[in-house]
Amino acid sequence: MRAKPTAPDLDSLRLFDSCLTLGDFVLSRAPAPVTAQNVTAFLDRYHIAEALVHDHHARYTHPREHGNRRLLEAIRGNRRLHPSWVLEPPKKPERKAAEAVVREMLNAGVKVARLPMKAVPPMAWWWKDLLSVLEAHRVPCFLDFGGVTSTGALSNGDVDGIRDIALAHPRLPLVLSNVFGGLGVHAAVVPLIRRVPNLYLDNAGILQFWREVAVEVGPERVLFATAAPFVDAGILISNVQYTHTLDMKAKRMICGDNLRRLIRSVR
Repeated sequence: MRAKPTAPDLDSLRLFDSCLTLGDFVLSRAPAPVTAQNVTAFLDRYHIAEALVHDHHARYTHPREHGNRRLLEAIRGNRRLHPSWVLEPPKKPERKAAEAVVREMLNAGVKVARLPMKAVPPMAWWWKDLLSVLEAHRVPCFLDFGGVTSTGALSNGDVDGIRDIALAHPRLPLVLSNVFGGLGVHAAVVPLIRRVPNLYLDNAGILQFWREVAVEVGPERVLFATAAPFVDAGILISNVQYTHTLDMKAKRMICGDNLRRLIRSVR
């Protein structure tokens, strides 16, 4: 008698990785990079159907626009890859400059932004112009707290700043990304997500805490992310695949359907 499977087949989950860093590294002692030349093999190896990618140089060096534009050339023609641009507030405190940046991004077919919170902390007044424009277009924004190892941590000030930003821009989807640090995840994350309906969490580097959000708040508030190549993708994938606290519908939401829904909502 054949035993029933204990976990869904990976292909049935339609994995959509929301955090994949692409490109040659500018950092020393970095893991083997995922590049335009080997990315398809990487996706196939882990049964990842699609991936939201950003350029390594855009994430860590200035001017960020060089890496953003290079990303478009690197993934051109690969329909499994979706570009995400790394954005900072324009230096001029005016909406016109922010509108120009967002217009260029949308015209290039980029529908997701990654915001480097370590470089520009979550201060509502600093981000106001750019986030107001992104909110008008419902562009999903990943609040990236990752450092050189792609993992970070939230301070009390960060949590308060995230709350202020989310409440100031209620129609803007905001995703907490790479918030796992040496001491785990800030205890206020679940209470914050409960209180702020436009706030989500990706599971980059997180093996347990994302389940708490998915079960207590809802699976529609969690997005799958490998944070590759800084984190072993297989660990994060099996962590979702084999969890016993969520049914197949919830797993598919987390593994890709939530992100697909947010991208379809961009105006």
